[in-house]
Amino acid sequence: MSLERKIFDTDVLVVGGGGAGAMAAIKAMNEDADVLVVTKGPFPSGNTSIALAGYGAALGHADERDNPQVHFEDAVKAGQGLCNQKLVRTWVTKIVEITKEMDAWGIDLIREGDKFAQRPWEGHTYPRMVHHDMTTGKTVTKCLAQKSKEIGVQALEHTIVGGLLKEGEGSAGAWAIDGRTGQLLFIRAKVVVLTTGGMGHLFPMTDNINAITGEGYSLAFRAGAELIQMEFCHFLPTPCYPEEMRTRAVFMGNLNALINRGGARLYNSQGERFMIKYYPETGEKGRSGEEITRAIGLEICQGRGSAHGGVYLDVSGVPVEMQETLFKKFWKNADRAGIDLSYQPIELSTNPHDLVGGVKIDEKGRTNVHGLYAAGEAAGGAHGASRFGGSALAEALAFGAIVGTNAALFVKEQDIQSPFDGKQFTEVEQKVKTLCSHKEGIRPAELKKTIQSIAHNYLNVGRNEEGLKRALQELDHIKEEILPRMTASAEDREDKASKLLQAIEVDGQLELAKIIATAALSRQESRGGYFGGHYRSDYPEPDDKNWLKNIVLKREQDGIALHFETPVTE
Repeated sequence: MSLERKIFDTDVLVVGGGGAGAMAAIKAMNEDADVLVVTKGPFPSGNTSIALAGYGAALGHADERDNPQVHFEDAVKAGQGLCNQKLVRTWVTKIVEITKEMDAWGIDLIREGDKFAQRPWEGHTYPRMVHHDMTTGKTVTKCLAQKSKEIGVQALEHTIVGGLLKEGEGSAGAWAIDGRTGQLLFIRAKVVVLTTGGMGHLFPMTDNINAITGEGYSLAFRAGAELIQMEFCHFLPTPCYPEEMRTRAVFMGNLNALINRGGARLYNSQGERFMIKYYPETGEKGRSGEEITRAIGLEICQGRGSAHGGVYLDVSGVPVEMQETLFKKFWKNADRAGIDLSYQPIELSTNPHDLVGGVKIDEKGRTNVHGLYAAGEAAGGAHGASRFGGSALAEALAFGAIVGTNAALFVKEQDIQSPFDGKQFTEVEQKVKTLCSHKEGIRPAELKKTIQSIAHNYLNVGRNEEGLKRALQELDHIKEEILPRMTASAEDREDKASKLLQAIEVDGQLELAKIIATAALSRQESRGGYFGGHYRSDYPEPDDKNWLKNIVLKREQDGIALHFETPVTE
């Protein structure tokens, strides 16, 4: 079988085209570096494009008492003792500068006179969220797109990176597949910036865009990079059944209103109003999003979940006038789904919003692999066990700028040449040929569903030793017995390209699921904050005496080695 291939050369390869990736590309080009972006979707896009309420920047426009020091203290508190404080200091300071710079680029954020409007948000001492109503992500993406076009950023769109190329112990570029043609691409680069986003679609349901599947963490891991805080994820309650009630929008606001204003109640599969067990005096009412998320997750984890992997939301007691006004859209969706909410409940499950951990970096965005940088949700360490709203986008933009500049400076200082490693090229070609040559075998989409089911059942917000060990056993079985039979064979060129893209995602997701399960099994405590974190039903309390430390994971032969580090303070 012949395999068409193409070779590119660049100074800086940016893998991922969301807010962090676009900002990194812009800043690297400002330092006169040659830059190439590879992204699975259009450029720019990513989860940045669907961010809603805004991002935190301590400009002091709404309250002059606000400043980066207060922002720093808020972020460290949210991290539950596990933040790398040097990273926190870096991004809460940098985002002020970047916001002013994007203002000069023409970003269309809401203003009040000559200042930005800054809305209050949970966890922030003062109103700090700059925004464009509830379409902030679109506004940020539009600004980055215009600036990228203005300076001529080049991007390979609808293309997935399948692995990083190495030169000795350092990074030397990547190989990729064009998701439309199946063409094999080799990108030789002097430095690689990883901005691949999160892992929402490791699970069956998520509010993430379709391209966010998580293989970026595995790319770094297989290249020798250390990962940190991988057990900490944010989860949100979302309708899971009937399917017509599912939503990509954040459902938490509706849920709080249904409970606190409408009197809705939560039940498990045994008919128990379980929130009363956790909070006898109040039940559901007045509980925070994190408390509700944790309770739902633990019920599912302990085998009291509903028929479709969630819990039951009973809204039969919501007053009719609220049904016809405040919750009109919700009731219309139920009618379309064939559900009579006067006596039929819907089912809610906890689904991933973002991963708090990621590739371990320093204040310049460097990983432990020479020539490999990371930023955005792909990077870890800055948020500890949890982060409040407005932090992910702010940190992505700030560190995107930092790594872009530092990656370009790295190229200048090192005076390195892009290597041509024929052996690595041959190995990659053989791997892709093998995937395409199997006429019979398991399709990537089918295997993906299996891995997603394991993640939902055992790696959700509620966890325990038995489930985590079972997850690792099932994942090992897939790796040894099923993955070798995965096939991307197809007669149609576009179909083959699509299957190759899915196969790369699945291969990375399998590795990622093992990494998360390993970290979660090791941390024998519960710790989290806003909308979940890491909750063990067998270790239900935080344990600062033994677990005020970070778990760092690294590849060791074909396994996972881990060690513990004391959180970095200033």
